[in-house]
Order: sequence, then structure tokens, then C-alpha cells
Amino acid sequence: MRFRMIASDFAIDLGTSNILVYKKGEGLIAEEPSYLLLDDNNSKVLAIGNEAKAMLGKTHDNVRPIVNGNITDINLTEALLNYFFKKVNSGFSILQPRVVICVPSGITDIQKRAVEDAALHAGSRDVILVDESLAAAYGMDLNPDQPRGVFMLNLGAGVVEATVLSLNGVIINKSLNKGGDYIDEEIIEYFRKNLGLEIGKNTAEEVKNKLVSLRLKDKNLAMKVDGRDLASAMPKTVEVTSKSLIECIMPFANELCEMIYEVLEKTPPEISSDIRKNGIFLTGGLSLLKGMSEYITETIGLPVSISEDPLRDAIKGAGLILDDPDRFVKYRK
Repeated sequence: MRFRMIASDFAIDLGTSNILVYKKGEGLIAEEPSYLLLDDNNSKVLAIGNEAKAMLGKTHDNVRPIVNGNITDINLTEALLNYFFKKVNSGFSILQPRVVICVPSGITDIQKRAVEDAALHAGSRDVILVDESLAAAYGMDLNPDQPRGVFMLNLGAGVVEATVLSLNGVIINKSLNKGGDYIDEEIIEYFRKNLGLEIGKNTAEEVKNKLVSLRLKDKNLAMKVDGRDLASAMPKTVEVTSKSLIECIMPFANELCEMIYEVLEKTPPEISSDIRKNGIFLTGGLSLLKGMSEYITETIGLPVSISEDPLRDAIKGAGLILDDPDRFVKYRK
């Protein structure tokens, strides 16, 4: 067993869909789905991360201990964290690591305590909880510690959040407990209802990424999808187009824009001028959905910007906080 005096500090983005880990001095070292596979008695973890997701729909039930960015099972979350802690620091250390963890803006005190407890039990000496939108703003080089308003729209798998930041604080925040997973479920239901085809979550996610679009010019995009015929129970292949799947995304897109309007209505006038000038900044995996930024711009009337790597904005910002904790520790959640 490897022994060290001091364990390496690291940061972790504890997402509904994926967990990303940043190790101090090395950068991003792990990015895996936040899935666990349990045995028949739900008493033993058989697989975690990529291995567990690869088995989705093919064996025992997979579990997501983090839903909408919040812990639903502290024991399973501890097991998940243990897995990633060992990736960073294998073996034994006398001084355990400090850990920076990204959490949603709308997290409650009880939920914060659950995250802290899971991380402490997994082996950290100090836990710094950082607002995920704030971390993403740092990851996008937006300098949210300045006296100006920054409108962040974080589009994740389990939750979307509209957050206005200024001077490292959250001025306004509103959450919608829907995200990429919700659209996956809508796609699954569309295939069942309209095409008589049963498809799995991994297939629905592939359809979302390749075909679902809010752009009119993409309406004729098409792909073949394999599944199980509901009538005959036999394997079946159907072809679908982007146009036919618009009903899976349009209600969500409109609800998202309504949330943005509500946040803008509550934003102080002094900050509204900054937002009018700089627009809305998109982060999170769902911001990559075809036509999303253009639809928000057309509906809201404000410019929309997306970073080069929206999936990793938060972990990049958390890494900056980890590298300079004396500067950022006062902004912990």
C-alpha cells in the first residue's frame, strides 16, 4: 500500500449526470457518469462510473445517488466519493485532503450538510462548498468578483439554474428541476406513444445529442433508431427526423425562457444595465443542444454566449479556487 504524509487536495463537480475531478498540480484527472450498479439485495456496489453506465438497462438496476444536484442517499454518495477519492490519492495519508465541491445555487442547508458529511466520511479533512454557477463564471474567465452583474444560465442534466452574480455573491437565483434527463424521458415517451417502440436511456440520450434541435434549418436531420416493438416484442428499427421530435423540447425551452424572464424582472436596475450590455452566459452540457442559444436570444432579446467547453466550466473554476484557497475561501457556501 502506498504511503504519503500529505494527500493531494482536489476539486470535484458533483453533477447529476457526470462527476469531474480536478487534482491540484495536475488538472482534470477524471470524468465519469455518476452511476452505481448494486447487487440484487442492494447491499453491495458492483460497479461505478463508466462501467456502471455501460451496463444501464442490461442488468440489475443502476442507481443515481445524486438527483437534481442533491444527494438522495448519503451512503451511496459516500461510496461514489470514495471511488473518486482513491483515484486522486491511492494508499494511506496522515494528512487528509482539502476538497472543493461544486453545489447548486438553490441548495438547502440540509442538503449542504449531506454533501459535507458524505465528503468527510469519504476521507477529507476540510470541505469547501462553492456555488456551481460562481465556479462556472470563474471557469469562463468572467471575473464575478467585480462590481458588475453576470447572468449565468446553468443547463445541467437534472436541474437548470438562472443566477445573477455580483461581487462573488448570488443576487438572484431561480431553479427548474428539469434538464437533460427530462428531455431524455420525453424522447422515450415519444417513441412509445407515437412509434410503438421501446428504447433505453442511452439511446434516448444519443437521439437528443444527434437529432433534437430548435433550429428550423435542422428539421430534416434524420437517424435510424433501434428498439423493441411494443406490439410484437421483437427488435425493430425506425427512422425519425428532427422535426418530429420538436414536441420533446419546445415546452421545456419555453419554460426555460419564462424562468429567465422572472429572474430579469427581479434583478436590480443597476445590475440590469450590465446584463443588457453583456447578455446571458450559458454553461452546462445541455447548452450544447442544437439551437438552444439561438432560441433564447430570439425569445428573450439578449445576446447569449457559450464557452468553448461548457461541460467543464464549473470544474475549471473549482480548480482555480482550489489553487488559491486563501483568496476564495471566504466565498464558500
